[in-house]
Formats: sequence, C-alpha cells, structure tokens
Amino acid sequence: MGFLSRENLLKKDVLKIEKVELGNGDFVYVRQLTGHENDQFQQSLYEEHSDADTGIVTLKRNMVDFRARLAVYTVCDDKGKLLLSPMDFEELSNNKSAAVLSAIVRTAQKLNNITEEDAKKMEGNSGAGQSGNSGSDSAGS
Repeated sequence: MGFLSRENLLKKDVLKIEKVELGNGDFVYVRQLTGHENDQFQQSLYEEHSDADTGIVTLKRNMVDFRARLAVYTVCDDKGKLLLSPMDFEELSNNKSAAVLSAIVRTAQKLNNITEEDAKKMEGNSGAGQSGNSGSDSAGS
C-alpha cells in the first residue's frame, strides 16, 4: 500500500490478537491498543498531587500495578472485545499471580511495540514528577 487518503486514515484498523497460554490449560487473548487506549493507559500511570500551600499541581508517575493496568487495556475475547474495564486493575493485580500477569504483559508489550527499555523507563521514573498541567510526557510506544 502507499499513500493513505483521509478515508483510509480514518478507517478502523484490524488489531492484532494473540493467544497467551497461562498454564494448566488456561489462556487469554491479548490485542493491540488503539491510539486512544494507549493514551488512556499511559494517563492511568499518573496521579495529580496538589500542594495545599501553593496550589501547584504536580503529576507523579505511579507504577503500582503496572502489569494489571496494561492487562485491563489489552485482554480481550477472540474477536478483540476487551473483557475488563480500567477499574478492574486493582482486583486483577490482587487476584492473579505475577507470573500470569507477566505472561500477559510480555505479549501486550510485543504487540504494542513497548520495548523492555520503555517499560524500564516507565518503572524507573516512578518517582519523577511533572509540574503544571502538561501531560505531554510520553511513556512508551
């Protein structure tokens, strides 16, 4: 294919889906993120903190439950329909083993071009903050 017209750019992509074996015969499907979902996922990694004295709002990265947060945006049925909501991340993190979540995340990272280096940067910057209300710090793909 070559140059994409406006119509082709706005046409819904067919997202890649992969089956992830979790052991004991269990499996899930994981799919690519849309641009909107990727932005929502990355936004979920930040929390607003407001200084009571100055009123300055700071965004701080929160990497707690990183794997579960990515999983809720990528685990789907065999047709690509997401099975979980972003609000499910905490319950998922508390109820599934690190091994299960890691298997899901490895596939999600591969499908969404999130390299190990990107993930380490995200995790390594967990204490870094960003002042003001700019949300332009990109964390991955």
